[in-house]
Amino acid sequence: MSASDKKKLRKEQTNELLTQRQRQEQAEAKKLKTYTITFVAIMLVMVVAVLGILGVRAINNSGVIQKNTIAAVIGGKELNSVEFNYYYIDAINNYYNEAYNQYNTYTDTVLQQIAGLDPKKPLNKQEEPDTKKLWSQYFVDTALENAKEDFALYNQAMSEGFKLSEDEQKTLDSTLNNIEIYAQMSGYTDVDLYLRNSFGYGYGTELESYSEYLTRGTIADAFKAAHLEGLSYKDEQIREQDKKDPVKYNSYTYTSLQMYYQDFLEGGEKDKDGNVTYTDAERETARKAMKEAAEKLAKAKDAKDLEKIADEIKKDKFTVTKYTAQLYTSLDAPLNEWLADSDRKEGDIAALPITAEDNKDQVNAYRVAIFHDCIENKEAMSDVRHLLVKFEGGKKDETTGLTTYSDEEKSKAKTEAEGYLKTWKEGKADEESFIELVKKHSDDTSASEGGLFENIHPDSEYVDNFLNWSIDSKRKAGDAEIIETEYGYHVMYYVGDSDMTYRDYMISEELRHAEHTEWVEGLIKATKAQQSDISKLQLDLTISG
Repeated sequence: MSASDKKKLRKEQTNELLTQRQRQEQAEAKKLKTYTITFVAIMLVMVVAVLGILGVRAINNSGVIQKNTIAAVIGGKELNSVEFNYYYIDAINNYYNEAYNQYNTYTDTVLQQIAGLDPKKPLNKQEEPDTKKLWSQYFVDTALENAKEDFALYNQAMSEGFKLSEDEQKTLDSTLNNIEIYAQMSGYTDVDLYLRNSFGYGYGTELESYSEYLTRGTIADAFKAAHLEGLSYKDEQIREQDKKDPVKYNSYTYTSLQMYYQDFLEGGEKDKDGNVTYTDAERETARKAMKEAAEKLAKAKDAKDLEKIADEIKKDKFTVTKYTAQLYTSLDAPLNEWLADSDRKEGDIAALPITAEDNKDQVNAYRVAIFHDCIENKEAMSDVRHLLVKFEGGKKDETTGLTTYSDEEKSKAKTEAEGYLKTWKEGKADEESFIELVKKHSDDTSASEGGLFENIHPDSEYVDNFLNWSIDSKRKAGDAEIIETEYGYHVMYYVGDSDMTYRDYMISEELRHAEHTEWVEGLIKATKAQQSDISKLQLDLTISG
């Protein structure tokens, strides 16, 4: 092979090697490119997924979805999920708070046992026993009714040009202005975030929409109250109503005791847990013994004799109590019917049978009563003012929750009250000067109004000493005196008799509330309310725990 031929061969071999290397490099490059494209594609999918999650969360937290989802339509007004959520959460809170005010730390247990509501379970996972609806739907329905009333009253108020009073507007403004303070006290620097936490995070809750909700409710309530306050009736209207059912506005003073057939049960069979069961025959025997005892008691000459006979039958078993000025409407049948009999006279006594609701032939108890007096409540009501000096210090009983004060603590409060009364007497000693004294020194919330309490009557809910002083028939305008109650010492001032008797007041109140209720129900009935898409509400909310 010539040199030229060898050179040519080396060149071809080199070219062949170069070609193989290039092919391999190109193949590797192609393979790498494929891997790179796949990796980038996967990364893009992951980024999109992450961004999607963040985006959904951001959208939820912004409330965009909730704000664009109509949950209800009230009186032609569309309420989105954010706006309706205020009514929904408030319906739940109000229900629970009412129960808590009554049962305190036992609330959760009582609600579960009596109402069938477990506060620790989602509302959409349990039924309300009576309606068989999910509890979440129960509160949605409640929210719908509350919203319906709000809009009915608010729209009517706006159509009539109603405006809040100066004090009402100040209270509303103060509440709205204080939300920021409440937020800071709760550890929030953002008011909207505070409201979202209160009404459901991620619902787009914000101060603007909450302010509209609160303002609408405030105007509705104020308009409703103003309507009731504005109702009045002429004397002929009151007299006409009085004629329809006169005993309804009477009060009665009587003495009575009550006995049950269980008080006479004997025998029975006790199980291992100590529970006693009685046969029908044993129960019937007890009812006969109860009837004989009631008939014997009904022969008593007076209250003292009634106590004596009661002790002879079963010593210390029955309590004889005298009731003073009890309203007819507060008494149960058959006692109210017996007391209201027009032929009833002082000293009359009777054993009144109380039957089972589902069996009127079965007597389960007797009320033995002695009639003393019928009070027609035609006396004028009373208007008084007072200056309160509260007791300071004291020792609270952790078991009962009651606070007791030492003689020294009470004496200090009394001395202060006596000083105020002396100052007043040495001055002009008139109502105007008393008002000034009250505004400066009274510890009661009524101080800003000069300590005024109007239309006090025998059934007013005041502590005994305060009430008894106020309704004393011997009281005259200008009388001033110091009395003691559980709250402290009161410097009392008798303004005078009200313009209305207690009887006419009761009749007037009955007429007012009847007319007012009809008016409110009419507005509500004329307002249409419809549930729409509630899927964005917290239907799976748990109330506590």
